[in-house]
Amino acid sequence: MPHTSRKKKPSSTTATKRTTITDATGWTHVTTTGNAHRAHRQQPRPQNNAQQPQEELQPAEAPKSLTLASLLTQYRAHRTKWAASTTATTLTATVRREPQPEDQDPKPEQAPPSFTTTPTPTRKPESQTRITNIICIGLGSPSGFLRGGWVDRRSVSLYQLNALMSVVECFNHPTTPLQIYAQDPVFNALDRQLLTSLGITVVEHPAGFERVNPNSLLFCPGAEKAHLEVLLARNPVGVVGGPLEDTGSAGIERFVARTGSVRLPRFEELKEAFWEMRVYYTRQVEEEEP
Repeated sequence: MPHTSRKKKPSSTTATKRTTITDATGWTHVTTTGNAHRAHRQQPRPQNNAQQPQEELQPAEAPKSLTLASLLTQYRAHRTKWAASTTATTLTATVRREPQPEDQDPKPEQAPPSFTTTPTPTRKPESQTRITNIICIGLGSPSGFLRGGWVDRRSVSLYQLNALMSVVECFNHPTTPLQIYAQDPVFNALDRQLLTSLGITVVEHPAGFERVNPNSLLFCPGAEKAHLEVLLARNPVGVVGGPLEDTGSAGIERFVARTGSVRLPRFEELKEAFWEMRVYYTRQVEEEEP
């Protein structure tokens, strides 16, 4: 029987590799090389990690030919697909308190979110929480490659940025615009220009954390557990992100225990962009009978 030296092709289950990057300030990004043009060659893990310096996250590398105008064109193209999705519909309906088909008569523990300014007849108007700012942590780079060009997550970030702007549009008012902040160490100059053009203020660590208060809504598609513990301890009114269940953190579990949540349906265009994400909201206190 003839033998062949031809190597077998890797199976589809092993074609995508996940890489974690942690810098000295505690930021860790989980990335995938499945859609990148080049594959990152992972180095053997050292025996003693405590003695190894942590890799510092650097701003993502945008293509030299990319301009703000072309990046805005990409953003709008992603916007069209995002707006047509059931994921977008569920997100905006949840933050606007619109009942979902499966929740026409919700139980008290499944009450709609409390982070809108329009009171419902069964609740005290003063129990409504007014959102004063929205803070985005861990968006990633909409324009650039990570790890020296090895990892491409630009579409993920562009879809998540569109989701963030959908949330902003649910609350913004021409006379009293919200303050929107974004923080991520991988933002490059082009990312900052894009975010600024959308009315988002880019801040450096820890300024984004310091702006969180009980009137804040968090948009955290890429925040790490250590950061969530700090953020949630400041009692934000709601979070878009997660999942926050089964993290093993007492602080995060306390937050989850006093909130309700709605899971976002799978985003078919790019499922990893919103994989298992939820909208977490502070439960309303029902008006007591006299």
